[in-house]
Amino acid sequence: MSGLKILEEREGSGAVAEKGDTVSFECTGYLSRGDCIQERRLETATLGKREIIAGIEKSLIGMREGGYRKVRISPHLAYRDSGVQGRIPPNAVLIYDLTLVSVQKDS
Repeated sequence: MSGLKILEEREGSGAVAEKGDTVSFECTGYLSRGDCIQERRLETATLGKREIIAGIEKSLIGMREGGYRKVRISPHLAYRDSGVQGRIPPNAVLIYDLTLVSVQKDS
């Protein structure tokens, strides 16, 4: 996947997350230089609906419940050249710790 690098991974044992599934996941975000931009928190999103940045969505697809990934996300899969005022500079490379808590299959 261009723009996405898995730095660390632990395989889960539950259901595999696919487009259309609603997933709950814990995430913590950092700038590549180490500054925390998002404290660890539980998020919920439907994969494929662009509810979260592309880099996180692409990282979650294919993960199993209980799995963990630490990923490096290039700016074009995150906030591009706009950044987030006061928090994320333009063209920032982001590091995210992601733990997939649950997968609810699209019925």
